[in-house]
Amino acid sequence: MKVNLSSSCRFVRINGVKLNVYDSGVSRSYDSPTTLVFLHGYPGQLSNWKYQVPYFEEKLRVIAYDQRGFGESDKPHRVSFDDYVSDLAALLEKLGVNSGDAVLVGHSFGGMVAQLFARDREVKGLVLIGSLTKIRVDFTDYIIQYTPSFIWKPLFFTRNFLTDRLYPQLYFSPSTPIKVWEEFAEDNVDYLQRLPAHVYRYHKYFADYNAEKWLSKVKAPALVVVGENDKIAPPQESEKISRLMPNAELKVIEAAGHMVLYEKPEELNSIIDEFLAKIGAYKSSPE
Repeated sequence: MKVNLSSSCRFVRINGVKLNVYDSGVSRSYDSPTTLVFLHGYPGQLSNWKYQVPYFEEKLRVIAYDQRGFGESDKPHRVSFDDYVSDLAALLEKLGVNSGDAVLVGHSFGGMVAQLFARDREVKGLVLIGSLTKIRVDFTDYIIQYTPSFIWKPLFFTRNFLTDRLYPQLYFSPSTPIKVWEEFAEDNVDYLQRLPAHVYRYHKYFADYNAEKWLSKVKAPALVVVGENDKIAPPQESEKISRLMPNAELKVIEAAGHMVLYEKPEELNSIIDEFLAKIGAYKSSPE
């Protein structure tokens, strides 16, 4: 499916960086003040929401952006979770969105940003998809951190025999048709090849993140979604998140992995739709 979100994006400067932002409110008006804010994973980009943005912008204002370091946004050499939370707060203010009207929809790393934002600020709701309470560092991360990029960039971030075998197994369900991986690769491989090496080393700045200590403080209604075959953020991690948050419900999507955004977009959108209706996001329930 060809969906070109980039043609409607603009750069917004906040906190000393330029962020690449898609905002359906530029060209549409809405009855409801509820605004969906989509936060991609690491090292993702806003186009990863290609199946969600067109669907939901028919009903509510939608904002999706490349977080600092990713997509077409600026790529500083040092980052922190405080930067991502501060960027989100400043962007909402600049675009005229009250955080209490915002539903944050975060995938993986983006879900962690959403959790942290909602800990200290009022939001209308949270949708956490394949999210985590801690960054999980693996052997690949050590290779990236401590060896020259000319070794690992061609190995891990180009289309080759290794990535064609490894990534479908790692990021997708065994039940997912290979054409879904092909589509994801077509959408993202060129971007991943272009990312500078220092962005792939950002994980060292996230080592101290541990949401288990404070998730009980997040009072907003939350929908926690995970693919039953997610290997990056296993279902037990989402189960833990839903237990720790006082107003959370858990939904497990069968035959889906970490990239449920691509694997089961219609089912995911339907689940989010039901949650939005439940928390009063719509003036009336969607058909």
